[in-house]
Amino acid sequence: MHSAWLKGLTGPAKEQRKEEILRHRNAFDDLKEVLEKNYRKKASIRDYGEPGWEHRQIAANEYNAVLDDLLKLLSLTKVK
Repeated sequence: MHSAWLKGLTGPAKEQRKEEILRHRNAFDDLKEVLEKNYRKKASIRDYGEPGWEHRQIAANEYNAVLDDLLKLLSLTKVK
């Protein structure tokens, strides 16, 4: 489970929040599946001779990073 779910919580409040999040596991798994199927990573930009290719590559990198962050947040398995 990503630490963002429990940020700022301690003791019983933290444990209660963990249980609450785990009760929504099926919804998170379904959402993760939808994201993986419908929001694929953007391909690298290879047209280096075109003006502005750097900006398109940056945008693709940022999109991919956000998608990875969302998938990590929805994954409730223990991080190793």
